[in-house]
Amino acid sequence: MKRSLIAAALTVGIAGTGSVTAATMGDQYVLRAYTGQALGLALTKELDVHTVGIAQNRSSICATLGGAIAGEAVAHNRDNDVLSSAALKDAKGAAEAIEPLLDKEAVVLAFGGEIAPEENQAMVTATLKALADADYEGRIVLHVAVWAPKMLEKAAAEHAEIAEYLAGKDNLNALTIDPKQQKALLHEVALEDGKQTSRGVVHEMEMNDSWTEVFKAAMAK
Repeated sequence: MKRSLIAAALTVGIAGTGSVTAATMGDQYVLRAYTGQALGLALTKELDVHTVGIAQNRSSICATLGGAIAGEAVAHNRDNDVLSSAALKDAKGAAEAIEPLLDKEAVVLAFGGEIAPEENQAMVTATLKALADADYEGRIVLHVAVWAPKMLEKAAAEHAEIAEYLAGKDNLNALTIDPKQQKALLHEVALEDGKQTSRGVVHEMEMNDSWTEVFKAAMAK
């Protein structure tokens, strides 16, 4: 968990957090509640997404994040069949697990938590391979713990079909965090020449002091 969080912190330019006290597990859940709620709201209000699929691992932290995204999304759409979730145990069953997500307007990749980075990478790669094989046309949204360690690049380098699929998509988004400016940022992103790139910020979410402090605590070494 700490390794993936530190990678995310480095991506947004945090060199360290000084004397901030390290987060408890409860704090980790609170952080995901803030982050997931903001992302769920951005999906429904800014990107006009009405149906959401969430792919994640089975760690408690990712379950909290996914639950917060889902809760915010369904709060704005009470119709039937607006939400599906794929909770992956490992990479092997990804194709079968994400099948219920394929009719949704957006799929969020919410991998991170207590799972080792190489296991998360394997699950992300398998999920992207399944989406590519299904020629999924909906939006793909990447949590910061997927974007920051460059999991798209690594998956594309491993599978040419993933690289081709992602290079042809114009509806990719990624979430990053900038605690110095107290903002969560939703980017339009792309895979260009095998490299992840941001094409610009499409939505800014203000972070209150509580959200910012619990994020800094999670980054503390």
